[in-house]
Amino acid sequence: MTAPELAVDRPARAPRALLTPQRAFWFVGALLALFLMASTAPSPMYAIYQQRWHFSATVLTEVFGAYMIGILVALVLFGALSDRVGRRPVLLGSLALEIVSLLVLAFAPDVGWLFLGRFLQGVATGAATGAMSGSLLDFQPPGTSRGATFNGVAAGLGMAVGSGVAGMLVQFAPAPTELAYLLLVVAFLVALPLVWLMPEPVRTGPIALRKALRPQRPGVPAGRGKAFALLATTMLSAWTIGGMFMSLGPSVAKSLVDGTPYLIGGFAVVAVTGVGAIAQLSASGWLGQRAVRVGAPALIIGLVAVAGAVLSGSAVAFFAGSAVVGVGWGLMFMGGFRLLTALADPRNRAATASMIYIVAYLSATVPSVSLGVLTTYAGLITSTLVFAAIAALFAAIAWAGTYVRH
Repeated sequence: MTAPELAVDRPARAPRALLTPQRAFWFVGALLALFLMASTAPSPMYAIYQQRWHFSATVLTEVFGAYMIGILVALVLFGALSDRVGRRPVLLGSLALEIVSLLVLAFAPDVGWLFLGRFLQGVATGAATGAMSGSLLDFQPPGTSRGATFNGVAAGLGMAVGSGVAGMLVQFAPAPTELAYLLLVVAFLVALPLVWLMPEPVRTGPIALRKALRPQRPGVPAGRGKAFALLATTMLSAWTIGGMFMSLGPSVAKSLVDGTPYLIGGFAVVAVTGVGAIAQLSASGWLGQRAVRVGAPALIIGLVAVAGAVLSGSAVAFFAGSAVVGVGWGLMFMGGFRLLTALADPRNRAATASMIYIVAYLSATVPSVSLGVLTTYAGLITSTLVFAAIAALFAAIAWAGTYVRH
């Protein structure tokens, strides 16, 4: 199913808009990648934070959970706000809050400030997510699904670059827990005027401030709830895996490799999200169903390889398995997002995208925090094996769901 043409969404005139819709499409994709870069930048630093402030794996995953809770709060309260007040105002506010959160993280004196910084970062990312996803659908060429494809590619590349570059900076550069955040602050400051110059694709009128700021519920078009619930198993599968690799993946990789642990920890995330982005680009012309049907077996095979690597203590097998997981993660994310956004109409794109991400981030938060608790009591190896089995089951359910009519 292709996206409907977007002329009905565009205002008669767009003051201050100096970016063409085509350039705005690429800019918003880059901005999404930047937000996701910032989201995974702390991953290689968690080992340093643990040594510095002496907290357990449970606390580590709770810090990750604070970010996810911030995202969920923002998605529920503001995820559909840009459908009413416009994309630009929501993005400008989100950028400002993101900068504040990065400064809090850069100069955090203890783990409490780390919780605060990650929560604020989650709120900023969640508020921006609906606006960015909606903008990609607004600005995509009419009659294409390029917005859904680029959404997944930008997210995967952003997470991969953020974790990989942060890992290199932590390993080789000075100020290991400050420099990456400060560089990201500079990038977001550069993005602020570009958001101001992009077209406003949402037709807005004189809305009272109280009405404009009233929480806008994410949702799906009437009559498509059952279809959405079935297809959302793709997000459940993909982001359960993503949550594990972004929270405990670096610790697993570090336990298998001697030397350069921070760099290796960062590349545990790269192995999944980077390969996932490449898989999405390679399969960009596939229908959503085909992507899920190929991605699910890849996820299961990769998870079996990761479990075997943890049992045998093989770093090579771990990264090889993670790369296969990455192929499955990328295809599952792309296919699921494409199938789910096809349910939306032009007037509720941000609302539908926000609901998709609520499912995704809940799928990442609950298992990853549970995994942290399990790791504290049962150990890293047992926890990884339990996780791999549960994630493989979710992938099988998502695969079966593509054969059910909806």
